[in-house]
Amino acid sequence: MRQKLLDAIKKHVDSEYPNEACGLIVDTGKTQKYIPCKNISDKPKEHFLISPDEQLEAEKQGEIIMIIHSHPDVVSLVPSEFDRIQCDYSGIEWGIMSVPDGDFCTISPRVNRDYTGRQWLLGYADCWALIMDYYKREYNIGLKNYSVTHEWWESGDENIYDDNWQSEGFVEVDLKDMKIGDIIMMRIGAQVTNHAAIYVGDNLILHHLYGQLSSRTPYGKYFRDRTVRIVRHKELFNAK
Repeated sequence: MRQKLLDAIKKHVDSEYPNEACGLIVDTGKTQKYIPCKNISDKPKEHFLISPDEQLEAEKQGEIIMIIHSHPDVVSLVPSEFDRIQCDYSGIEWGIMSVPDGDFCTISPRVNRDYTGRQWLLGYADCWALIMDYYKREYNIGLKNYSVTHEWWESGDENIYDDNWQSEGFVEVDLKDMKIGDIIMMRIGAQVTNHAAIYVGDNLILHHLYGQLSSRTPYGKYFRDRTVRIVRHKELFNAK
């Protein structure tokens, strides 16, 4: 990256300290420029959020080629898993600068990631997030994002899976008719349905358990005893 851009970023992140600063690098076709943005997060010392209006204004000046933010008071500049997931969602490179040290690193969106070995991050990398990714990549079926950043199942008052599976186009099927791609919904340590896995054949399920890495696991007695229902998306009934 050009020193002029790094200097502009450094000046901005220093001015926003101890909050996280954020901004955008735009390619105008003739040059690249850094556009400082306002961090509208309700926790600006921990996270950043760029206003959609500011992003639209930046797009009028050229193509947004990088999202910038700062990490205040870090021992070493290491992108968090949250950073990496958000970068994946954005589809463009991210740049991160430490404050006050001024170290700088970039990360790129991860393409065609393995389904297994993903770190757990409630609301962003959990069982439903894995299902959404799998269905989009394998079947080109877009599912709504119901992942939330709180442990919604603990009170027993919220029923995110039970309330939404039908509206997402799923139909219940019998265990003996289970096929690859079917979703197995379960209750694990909760009063409500709070976990789901994808059947991938050979008596294996692909899932992301709370606090663990995503994995392929045998669909054994433990998971069978906790199964609430097995469902298939309506678009997959005629799939071979």
